[in-house]
Amino acid sequence: MTIQELETIINDKRVTLYGAGKVARTMIKYLNKRNCVIDRILVSTMYNNPREIMGIKVEELSNEIDTKMINLLVCSAERLHGEIAEEINNYEFASVNFMTDELFQAVTGFLGDYEIDNYYEIKQIQLRQERFKKIVPRPCLEYMIVNILDHCNLRCKGCDHFACIADPYFVPYETIHRDLERLAEIMDHDYIVKIAVMGGEPLLHPDLLKILQDVRRCFPYTTIRLTTNGLLLLQQGKEFWRVCRENEVTIVNTKYPINLDFEKMQERAKSEGVTYKFFEGTGNHLVKKSFKKIINLRGDSDPVESFMNCSISNYGNFLMEGKLYGCPFSCQSSRIFNKKFNENLRITEKDYLVLKDIKDKNDIFEFAARPKFYCRYCEGLSAEFEWERSKQEKSEWV
Repeated sequence: MTIQELETIINDKRVTLYGAGKVARTMIKYLNKRNCVIDRILVSTMYNNPREIMGIKVEELSNEIDTKMINLLVCSAERLHGEIAEEINNYEFASVNFMTDELFQAVTGFLGDYEIDNYYEIKQIQLRQERFKKIVPRPCLEYMIVNILDHCNLRCKGCDHFACIADPYFVPYETIHRDLERLAEIMDHDYIVKIAVMGGEPLLHPDLLKILQDVRRCFPYTTIRLTTNGLLLLQQGKEFWRVCRENEVTIVNTKYPINLDFEKMQERAKSEGVTYKFFEGTGNHLVKKSFKKIINLRGDSDPVESFMNCSISNYGNFLMEGKLYGCPFSCQSSRIFNKKFNENLRITEKDYLVLKDIKDKNDIFEFAARPKFYCRYCEGLSAEFEWERSKQEKSEWV
């Protein structure tokens, strides 16, 4: 319910409130300012309820009340709406409206009633909203990584794709071609906002141009990003720039604190008619920082909490050799980290989808919003630190 819908209700009708907490008290203040008549306040029989709120008598909801004449406004945090709906469904009301967390914030702002308790409650509501978005299937995929190789020519400390410790490996073009065709079939050649072609360093792949053309052909409406460290960018010939231009590929260059002429790269891209951007959090005077993707070798982290707290859960989906993973970490650590350090981080069949077995795009949307068994190995990110090259030591992740 919006503030406009609330205004319609209180202009046309007398209302009965349901609720006895801070949300209800805030609404009473608002309704009093709007000269709306509050008939009564109803509450559940399940709790120890007050007898009155701000001078208005509180009654417990019961069969003795003629609810058919009542226009009910439910005043509670959204997380309680399901429980309340079950209770009031046993009664027949003239109308029922639920006050949303967003509306509560709007009403509080109208009142100028930002007491310190209200402020913290609102912040908690916002945090809960953001967390719960993680487990709500979305109508599209915002971001998909197409991994075309494992290794890199820069070797950043603590790389969360584990490229700094990977053996040289190119995903065969035929595999990538088949995967893109199948993914496009499932997604109706749409429903992915951004596709990032990366690795590893994608400019190393001998079939990069064919891959970029395949991505555009399979996903004509999607933003295509070629994510590179830039080391080889100025060495690319006319054909590379032509393919990027004609297929509307955006070059996304991470600005590392290394001796590269980033200004010249920008000028070259502009002269070739190709969009050039710096990777998020870098560019101009801002250079790449590093962080530590902390691995719990015991595997006893709460996978649900790890998923809910992750910055890329339900976002950073990862395509690799016929399988779709929830993130790069699960795929690459189970392959690359295990091999390098002789560990046994176990991945299960519930941690990925096999492309050939997917029925439709909703399977992917639901998978993206589901905590994974592999999340038990993840303890999140460390604080940022100055970028440096990897020494290929386990301590960079553990």
